[in-house]
Amino acid sequence: MPLVQREAESAYFELYRKAKQLHWDPATIDLRADRAQWEHIRRDFAAEQFPEQILRLTSLFYEGEESVTKTLAPFCSAVSRLGLGIDKELFLTTQLYEEAKHFEFFARYFREVFEEDGSITRQYMTPAPQAVLVADLEEVTERLRREDDPVQLRATFAEAVTHYMGVVEAMLARTGYVGAHDALAARGWLPGLQEGYRLIKRDEGRHVSFGMRCIAELTSAHPELKPVVQGVFERHLPNVLATVQEFDYPTPLVDLDKLTAYALAQYERFAAAAGLDGSTADLDALSAED
Repeated sequence: MPLVQREAESAYFELYRKAKQLHWDPATIDLRADRAQWEHIRRDFAAEQFPEQILRLTSLFYEGEESVTKTLAPFCSAVSRLGLGIDKELFLTTQLYEEAKHFEFFARYFREVFEEDGSITRQYMTPAPQAVLVADLEEVTERLRREDDPVQLRATFAEAVTHYMGVVEAMLARTGYVGAHDALAARGWLPGLQEGYRLIKRDEGRHVSFGMRCIAELTSAHPELKPVVQGVFERHLPNVLATVQEFDYPTPLVDLDKLTAYALAQYERFAAAAGLDGSTADLDALSAED
C-alpha cells in the first residue's frame, strides 16, 4: 500500500516521526547510584514500608509493560483490515518497539538493582490490576485478532483502543509514572529509575494521543460506538481506583489524592475525545506530549 501525501502529512505520521526522533536505549541508563541507594532505602526506611511500596509500584509497571507488549500486535492487523490508513500502522510499529523497550527497562532494573528475576512481581498482582492490566486486556485483544465481521471488528477495535490506550496507558500507566517520579524526585532517590519513568512517560504520551485521536475519529464517524467506549470506562474505573488505593500505606510514598485526581483527569480527556459529554473533540488540541 503506497504512502500517499495525505497520510505523510497526518497527525499519526507526525507521531511516527517523533518516535524516531526521541529514541532512547534502556540499556544505557546508568543504574550504579540506584544500586547503592536501594540498599540504603531497604536498611533505613523499612519502618515506613518504602521498600515494599517501591517494589509494589515497580512490579505493576513490570507486569503492565509485559502485558501491553504481548497484546499490541492485533491492533496493527485490525487497522489494516479496517483500512484505517498506513500512517496508523506505521505509528503502531513504533509503539510496539517502545513497549518492548519499557519491558526491557523494568526487567533490567529488577535484575541489576533489586537483584530479582521478576517473578516477585506476581505477588503484587491482586484482582484489580490483574483484571485491567492482564486478563481483560488479553481477552479483548484476542477477540480483536480473531474477529472477521467488519462491523463487529470496528466495535472491538474501539473497545480495545479504549482499554489499552485509555484505561491502561492514560489512567494507570501515566498516572503511576507521574506519581512515582514525583515521589522519588522529592527524596532524591533512584535517579536511574526516575530517568526511566521520565522517558517512558514521554513515550506513553504519544500512545495516548494516538488512542484519543483514533477514538475521536471512530465515534465521530460511527456514533453508535460511544456506548462501547463508555462501557469500557464504567467496567474498569473501579479497578483503576482500587489499584491506586493499594498504595494507601500508613506512610504513603505517593500522593494518593493527586494520583486519583490525575487518573480521573485522564479519563475526562479521553471521554471528551470520544464525545461522551456531547461535545465535539478538537483533534488539533490532542497533543502528543503533556
